[in-house]
Amino acid sequence: MEGDAVHRAAARLSTLAGATVTHAEFRNHLATASLRGTTLDATKAHGKHLLTRLADGRTLHSHLRMDGSWTIVRKHRDDGRPALPRHLLPQLRAVLTLDDGRSLVGLGVPVMDLLATRDEHRVVGHLGPDVLAGQPTATQEHFDLDEALARLGKEPGRPVVETLLDQRGVAGFGNLWAVELCFLRGPWPWTPVGEVPLEPLLALGQKMIRHSLEHGTGMTTTGVKRRGQNHWVTGRSNRPCYRCGTLIRFRPATGASYAREVWWCPSCQPRQDGRRGEPAGTADRRP
Repeated sequence: MEGDAVHRAAARLSTLAGATVTHAEFRNHLATASLRGTTLDATKAHGKHLLTRLADGRTLHSHLRMDGSWTIVRKHRDDGRPALPRHLLPQLRAVLTLDDGRSLVGLGVPVMDLLATRDEHRVVGHLGPDVLAGQPTATQEHFDLDEALARLGKEPGRPVVETLLDQRGVAGFGNLWAVELCFLRGPWPWTPVGEVPLEPLLALGQKMIRHSLEHGTGMTTTGVKRRGQNHWVTGRSNRPCYRCGTLIRFRPATGASYAREVWWCPSCQPRQDGRRGEPAGTADRRP
């Protein structure tokens, strides 16, 4: 999940601030935790991590990864439980029933912890600067460019697309933004990060992800919201590049850390080392 989607979720959860928990149910390792009588405060985000702060000095930390979600439910059954479709019940991980008639429901949330707010650094302290720092939902007021550049350049031989995905460098870019940024700035995705001008790449990335968050464009990068035309290369394997007409290439995820699905245009993003060929696993098939 991309950082702007997580910050959007934080804003939605913050609308619950001031409500008090009347019943809490966790279907994970927090099953014995007690939140009854606790008042919710604002929810903040750092990169892809959500921090729902409680008035009693605790924080409910969560990470949605690819498929998790927090949903606000207003309709309830006769027994007071949130009314959910039957097919969603196996995904239920948490329910916080509130005194204002709403419930906060966690579906498929793979990472969830309850800790003291003063200890939030234990779950987000390893992260790099948040590319959405300064937003009302962010834990950081300012984006530290010098720290970001130092972190990103720590392994100069590492592929730029993988470096952007490692949240220890900068926090918030997911696969879509990393792939689209490489296309827009021009480097072949596996170019060593030490050979890529990082400051303009970061500036563009921040501009795009902030625009997506502030204008609700749904992570559109081309300016066209129509499905199938909203991204330059992502999801467009074997289709003509919008710039030059060359067929977009695709490499599926390899299973290694940060080696996710990658799309690129071999003409707009050529290798600069003079070597021929493509990375192992490259395919022409969709997606």
